[in-house]
Amino acid sequence: MLCGLIAGPFVLSSPGWLFAAVTALFLAITAGHARLPGTDGARPLASEDTARPGLLAGVALLPFAANALAFYLYFHFQHFLAVYAVERASSAFYSVVLLLCFTLVIVVQPLASGLIRRMPYALALAVGFTGLATGSAVLAAGTRAALLAGGALIPLGDIVLFLKNDLEALRRSPRSDAVVFGQQRLAAGLGACASGVLGGQLYGLGERAGHTGWFWLLAAVQCLLLPPLLLTLRRRTARLPVSDGDHEGALTRDDTDGRIPGR
Repeated sequence: MLCGLIAGPFVLSSPGWLFAAVTALFLAITAGHARLPGTDGARPLASEDTARPGLLAGVALLPFAANALAFYLYFHFQHFLAVYAVERASSAFYSVVLLLCFTLVIVVQPLASGLIRRMPYALALAVGFTGLATGSAVLAAGTRAALLAGGALIPLGDIVLFLKNDLEALRRSPRSDAVVFGQQRLAAGLGACASGVLGGQLYGLGERAGHTGWFWLLAAVQCLLLPPLLLTLRRRTARLPVSDGDHEGALTRDDTDGRIPGR
C-alpha cells in the first residue's frame, strides 16, 4: 500500500525507473524467501492409504465463486484507475485517491470486522457488490470529486466482500484454516487475472471510442447483474459436514472469532 502511494507521482514521469525498482524489489523478496530456514527434522513419509487431498477438495463453492467475482470486479478499479485518472487529474491527485483508498482499508477494515462477521452472508454480498456498483458508476463522471468518491465507495465494498467471503469459507469448509485461505487466495488470483484480460479489452474499446467513462458504467452493470447468478450456487451448496477422520477439519466452523482474515 505504501509502495502504491509513493509510486503514484512517478507513473507518468519516470515509468521505466519505477518498474525497474519494483522488479528489483520483488527479486529481493524472492531471494529472501529462498534463504528462509527449512523445518528441522525429516518429515515422515505419508502412506498410500493416507494421501493428502487436493487443494480444491472440500472447497466452499459459493464463497470461492463470490470471492473470484468480487476480485474480478474490484480489480477493474485497481488495474485501470491510474490510466483513467491521469487523463483527468495530476498524478499527485491520483496519489491522494490511493491514500484515501489505503486509509480506508487500514482503518475501517479492522474496526468493521466484528460487524461484518455478524452480518448475514446474503446481506454482506448485497452491501459489498452495491458498493462496487455505486463507486464504479460514480467514476464514470470523471471529475476529481467523482474520483475521490469512487475511490472511497469501491474499497468499502471490497472490505465487506473480502472479509465475509473468507469467514463464510472458513465456516463452510471442512479443511484447515491454511487450506481455506489458500483456496480463497486462488479465487482472488483468478478473478484479478480475468479482470486484467477481459477488463483490458473493454477499457481498450472505450479508449478507442473516446468514451472511457462507459467502461465504468459497464463495470457497474456487471456488479449488479453477475452476483445474482451466485444465488443458483447458493441453492445447490449446503454446509459440508466435518468428517471424523479428517484431521484438517478438527476446528469448529461455527465460530470464526479470532480468525479474521488479512490481506
